[in-house]
This record gives sequence, structure tokens and C-alpha cells, in this order.
Amino acid sequence: MSSFREKLKGKGLSQNTVESYSKVIKQMGRRDPIRWLNEKIDQSTPIGTVLPFRSAVKHYLIAVKGFSVEEAEEVLPKCAGLPCRLRDSLSEEQLDFYKQEVAGLSEPVRTILLLLPETGMRISEICMLRRSEYSKRQNIRGFIFRGKRNKQRFIPLNGRAQEIMEVYLEQHPQEDEWLFPSYKGKSVTPANVRRYTRRIASDNDIFEDLSPHILRHTFATRALRNGTDLKTLQVLLGHSDIQTTARYLHPDAEALFDAIKDL
Repeated sequence: MSSFREKLKGKGLSQNTVESYSKVIKQMGRRDPIRWLNEKIDQSTPIGTVLPFRSAVKHYLIAVKGFSVEEAEEVLPKCAGLPCRLRDSLSEEQLDFYKQEVAGLSEPVRTILLLLPETGMRISEICMLRRSEYSKRQNIRGFIFRGKRNKQRFIPLNGRAQEIMEVYLEQHPQEDEWLFPSYKGKSVTPANVRRYTRRIASDNDIFEDLSPHILRHTFATRALRNGTDLKTLQVLLGHSDIQTTARYLHPDAEALFDAIKDL
């Protein structure tokens, strides 16, 4: 197992990815990799659950068994299973994996990427936040700023988001104008943040795609599942037209499967 870890590190994979793949291979044990993977692949298993298993086994075949990339692809079974989504949002498995990947990034990108699925903010909005805009309204901590079309918005922070901000501010107490400054002293740019999401997606087969906008969709989908009404969600997302918000009423594949799996 240690040699497998070292070879993964040698390929430049992140520590979180190395740990995730190592756990999969430990779970596989001494069983035949292909047979074990076939047992994991089922039509009722979300593809977001299957993909990291397949990716881990692929790396194992290459790193430990000496397969070439082409040989590994040839023997690996195709990933049947439910799509993770009909709309572009992350499944719970993908979201957990995403958070693990982001946790090891440098600041301020780490905090921005952790906050996006917790707040539903546009990437341009969160990058342009000033320190003075991290404030309270009715004793509720959140961001007060002017968003799209110069409309004032208040984004309350849930418990997880508050903890993320507390850690960030404890480590970065300096009084910059910008809440998330770049090394040049200006606000970090959306383009820079997108580079990290593209890199995470390209390094991990679990993601079909990944972007700040997908994280915004993920927030909206989870909010609706937890019972948030459409009007409240419209305000949280900063939509001027409720019809735009109504697009999130379409259930994703996981919601559809949950509705019928016990029939």
C-alpha cells in the first residue's frame, strides 16, 4: 500500500486524492480488481459513487500491476449506473470528495471554493467582497454587498460557512480592503478560481465537469431538497425573475431514484 501511495504522489496527485484512492484499494483487499469493481457497478448505483472506485482501480493497475493506460482502459468495465444529475449540480458523494480536494488548497482560493456551495453566490460576487461587507444583520452573520444590477443583497452564513470564515480570518487578520486579496493586493479574480476547479475536475474522474456555476447550482438544489421555498431561494440567489429560480424545481437523477427505489 505504501508503494501505491508513493507512486500516486509521484504522479502529482493531491494528498486528498491519494488518501481517497488508497482507501478504495484497502477496501478491495486481495480480491481480483476487475471482479471486485464489477461487483461494485450496478444499475442502481449513482455514477458519482462508481467513478472514484473505477479511477482508483485504474491507478492501481498502472502503478502496481504494470499496466499501460491503454491496457487498463481495455480491461476495466464501463461504468453503468444512474447519472449523478439531470441538471448540473454535484451529488452528495461528489460534494464530499470536492471538499476534501479543496481543503488542501492555498488561500484565499480554498475559502472561496468552500464557501461557494454553502452560499450559492456568483463567483464574481464573492471575489469582489470587501472586508467591510462581512457583517451582521439582525445579529446574523453574513455578507452585505451590492450584486448584479447594483442591487443590495444579504447572504446569511450557515454554521459551516461561519466556521470556514472564522478559520480564514484567524489566519489572515490583516486589514486589506478586499476580503479575498491576491498576492498583488487586488481582489482575487474569478479566472484564477476557475483554474482550480478545472484542475480538480481534470485530476479526478468523479467529476464530469466542475465550475463555480455548478457549485451555485449545487447550493440551489440542496436548498430546495431541504425545504427552502422558491421565493426565499430567489432572494438568496439574487435572481430578478422567479422563473429563473424555477429551473431548479426540476429534480435531479438522485431525487428521481429516491422517489421510486422502494416501490
